[in-house]
Formats: sequence, C-alpha cells, structure tokens
Amino acid sequence: MALDTRKTPDMHWRVLGQGARAALALHCNLGHSGAFRGVGAALDDLLTIEAPDMPGHGRSADYVPGTLTGRTMLDAILARLDGPVDVIGHSYGGLLGLRLAIEQPDLVRSLSLFEPVTMLAAKDAAPEEVAKNDAHMGQVFALNDAGDPEAAVRMFVEEWGDGTPWEALPEETRATFTRQVPFVVASQQDVLEDVGNIMSRLGEIAVPVVVMDGAESPAIMKPVCDRVARAVQNGRRVTVAGAGHMGAITHADVVAAEVRRMIEG
Repeated sequence: MALDTRKTPDMHWRVLGQGARAALALHCNLGHSGAFRGVGAALDDLLTIEAPDMPGHGRSADYVPGTLTGRTMLDAILARLDGPVDVIGHSYGGLLGLRLAIEQPDLVRSLSLFEPVTMLAAKDAAPEEVAKNDAHMGQVFALNDAGDPEAAVRMFVEEWGDGTPWEALPEETRATFTRQVPFVVASQQDVLEDVGNIMSRLGEIAVPVVVMDGAESPAIMKPVCDRVARAVQNGRRVTVAGAGHMGAITHADVVAAEVRRMIEG
C-alpha cells in the first residue's frame, strides 16, 4: 500500500503504526479514522494501518446524496490498495470488510471484526430482534424525512453510541453527527437490506476471521456475530466483557490483542 496522507479522491486517509504488515481499518458510522488510534498504538510494532474517513466523516468530503455508500467505499479502497492487507472493521466498517473479502479475496489476508452490522444474519435465530431494530431505524428514517435530522441522529446514537447522553455531548459533536445523517441513512441499504449481497456469499470467505461483540451491546448483535462466525470457513467468536457497541474504541487493548492473536497465530 502507498503510505502517505493524500486523498483518494475526496477521501482522507490516516496512517497509524510502523509495522511490517500492511493493514486496513474501517470505522463505524458517525466515527472517523482516528477512532483506531488505540488499536494502532497497541499494534504499532506489527502493523502499518491505513484508515479512511468515510464520506461526510472526519476530513473527507461530504457524502453525495443518492450514491451507494458501500460501493463508494469499496471503490475508494480498491483505488488505494496495491497488495494484501489485514482488515480491521468496526460496525459498518466490519460489514465493508466482509464485502471486500468476498469481492476481492486476493486483497484480504485476515478479518478482525467488531460487531459487523449485517443485521439479516440474525433473521433466523432472533427474528424478534431484527423486527425491533427495523422498527427503531424506521423511526430514525421518519424523523429525518420529517426534516428533523438532529432528532433522528439522537435516536440513533442513544441505541448505538457509547452510552453518553445526547445532552452531555459537546455541541460541536452533536452538530457533526447531525450533518452525517444522510450517510447513516443511505448506509442502511447495506445494513438492513444487504444490497451488497453479503449474506449469501459468506461461505466464500476462506481467510481467518475473528468476530467480536460486546457483552453489553444491543441484543441483536450476538446472533449477528454468531451467524457470521459460523458462515465463514475459518471463523472464531470472542465476546468482550464490559464492552458495548463502541468496544473497538473503549476496549481497544482487548480488540488489538485479538488482532495480534489472529495475525501471529
């Protein structure tokens, strides 16, 4: 991989670590590449990680309404990579990691995923949780469609954030989250509808995969992660004690240890 901080195109990339192995880190909705500072620091001796800011996030250009978020991200990643990588993905970034491994298996050596939001993975084991999540996101969509993106993202964050009350977030953070609503809403085509056709192709993934979830995460994530780990050819499951959906950030040391185990094992 090229190791500089240029934009590819309209997308900002961050480089973390100075290890011999090339890695790619993909953040969650409402996050940015800096969310992997903790993981990057713990793996500094092992990996050189390149991490993009998704459209409308971090230092990247705004999301263009109407574009497919998954395809946009995959195209930008493919324009950046020039060799195989170890992929670390959190939430929506984990979903993108799975899609990359399916579409470009020659470019992925391993997958370390924290709660990839492939929600249809839970439809057989926990249909009630899928219905609950669909209803929740339906309310988010309705608030956004009614012209209240702040209320929409507040509802989203209250379910999928780190537990910090909306009112306790800095005003600048609340404003940033509100600006990112178009990307979050558009990404649900991947999350809820699987427009990238990931679920039917999980069995094609032959590289080692570790799928992590937080013990305190929304209930839908356990059956999702269980199914993903079972469906790939070489999957392993880990539950991180005390962590929620933001565990890749709040428990970066544990997540990094699992990445290291994956690569060195």
